[in-house]
Amino acid sequence: MINDRDRVSDGFTSLEGGMDSGKSPALLRPNECSYAKNVSFRGGFAKTRPSFKKVGLSGSAATAFTEKKFQGAQWFTTDGDEGYIIAVAGGFIYKIEPPAVDGNDWTVVDVTNGAALRSTPDRVWMVQAKENSIKNYLVIQDGMSVPTIYDPIGGTRASDVDNKEVPQGSGPMAYGHGRLWVAQGSNFLAGDIANSASGVLKFTENEYIAGGGSFRVPLGSGDITAMEFTNSPNNALGQGELFVFTQNGAVSVSVPANRYDWFAATDPAQKVVLINNGSMSQFSTDLVNGDILFRAKDGIRSLVMAVRDFTQYGNTPISREVNRILEDDDPAYFKYSSGVLFDNRYLLTTNSSKDNAKGVGFKGLVVLDFDLISGMGQKSQPAYDGYWQLDLTRSVGGSDTTVNIEWMGLVTGLVNSVESCFCFGRQGKVTVGTSLSATGDTEMWALQRGESGQIFDEDGTTDNKVTAEVESSSYVFGVPGGAKQLESADLWVDSVTGGVVSFSTYFHPDQYPAWISWQDWSINAAYKDCGTDVATTCDGGTAYIPQTYLPQYRPRMSIGAPPSGSIDSAGHTYNYGFEFAARLKWVGRARIKMFKLNARNVPEVPYAEVDSIDSTQQKITATCEDGELKIPEL
Repeated sequence: MINDRDRVSDGFTSLEGGMDSGKSPALLRPNECSYAKNVSFRGGFAKTRPSFKKVGLSGSAATAFTEKKFQGAQWFTTDGDEGYIIAVAGGFIYKIEPPAVDGNDWTVVDVTNGAALRSTPDRVWMVQAKENSIKNYLVIQDGMSVPTIYDPIGGTRASDVDNKEVPQGSGPMAYGHGRLWVAQGSNFLAGDIANSASGVLKFTENEYIAGGGSFRVPLGSGDITAMEFTNSPNNALGQGELFVFTQNGAVSVSVPANRYDWFAATDPAQKVVLINNGSMSQFSTDLVNGDILFRAKDGIRSLVMAVRDFTQYGNTPISREVNRILEDDDPAYFKYSSGVLFDNRYLLTTNSSKDNAKGVGFKGLVVLDFDLISGMGQKSQPAYDGYWQLDLTRSVGGSDTTVNIEWMGLVTGLVNSVESCFCFGRQGKVTVGTSLSATGDTEMWALQRGESGQIFDEDGTTDNKVTAEVESSSYVFGVPGGAKQLESADLWVDSVTGGVVSFSTYFHPDQYPAWISWQDWSINAAYKDCGTDVATTCDGGTAYIPQTYLPQYRPRMSIGAPPSGSIDSAGHTYNYGFEFAARLKWVGRARIKMFKLNARNVPEVPYAEVDSIDSTQQKITATCEDGELKIPEL
């Protein structure tokens, strides 16, 4: 440590508090940051997010599936908790099955069997209703026509609605306590209980409830947008109440556990649990232990917290920390957002992008981590990893161009007993020269777990380095209101691998609205090569022995003096101010152990009294690096 009385330092080490853009950077705690992109804070330190890997698709229907408009996907669980994906594109139904050998392509087969759905809806709804190992169905609704029933044994067919099979609904469905539930506008009704004489696809027992017919959400709350059963321990099925959501609220339904209680009930207990803010999307409504998270009109909401805080003025979303990301979402497309729980993170698609031919996509994910630091003696609160985006370098119009993969649907399931997350996306439009490219075909990607060890985003044939960034809080260096001159910065990193890792730093004084470029540099951490040792091959020849290397670290990389240009509107130089914020950006895989700004306490620059201040109009101009997320730079 330099012994200099007027020299002061401030910065961050661990950032387990995650991203919080809901308050001023000057009010953040030492373990929080103002913004994070492609970063994971699991373990406490900021590091490059887990990688994506493109999944190869082959089989007789692979081309047809990828070229058609994607309409939805669902994991179909078979016996032994393994399974495969059922996807709908252009009104056709496809089975996407994992390979027998890890690393091979997934096989796509058309299982429509003449029971095609409408090709126009941007999304279809699906729910699995498993009666037993023989009677295991997937019910698909497009909201416009007779439901389709996928039966892996009997074949795909249309529902026999004339004989009281699954009726046409408006979309959302749920399966729990052995019954299939179907929404019809603001009404909802239940099918017969599993393993009864009629079977789970029939809808006859609902008529035996006093009054018959269907149930209805409270008048004025709108059409049903989502239906979900909660988890409940210490009961036979592990399921609790059914929650029925509209855009403006939610009701809970206590479902009788067996058919005799069902017949005896005069009316299933239905209670209003939420008012004003319900779920906007069935696809984003997901179970998180005993809670349900969902995309609401005003952000991400937790059912448990919303009910708990119902009588309080502070009944707010749990996503104020990521408002900077969510505020660009178009409300018209909230109903297509997709959310899943994977690797103890809630992933939600955000930043919508509509294409008339390919449907609705989203340019990135908002990520809420429930397992930042966890152990027998310590457990951190959930925090936001921020915004995750998949950008790749591809050839478009003969030029290498950065493209964004827009997500359309997220699916989780067990593959070889390992929880896996699959993301269906497409290449977004990009301008090359004066031409705007078309939206790409459907692609399937696997999001790796945090401990996978995969270094790059793997695009089948190319490796793409991840660009990550963190914006710090605004530091006062222990002297609020005291003038400082920014002199330098220090950065400590480890877990550096994958070859060249490039770093860029930016800063701004006080509330200056643009980031000022500070310094760019690179380090090179070898991670593999063909080796220099020679071995004898099976055919008697020779070959080099490949070698891999351990991740590296760099202690205290010093960043020199910042630029000292003038801010006309404030009347002083860039490196003079009362507080300073920093932005750190790196391309490649690394972990940030510590970042420190160094400044010097200086005499305050005299400033004219208020009534003598020059009233001449001033301007601040900047270029915008990211139009969606509003990150201006000089």
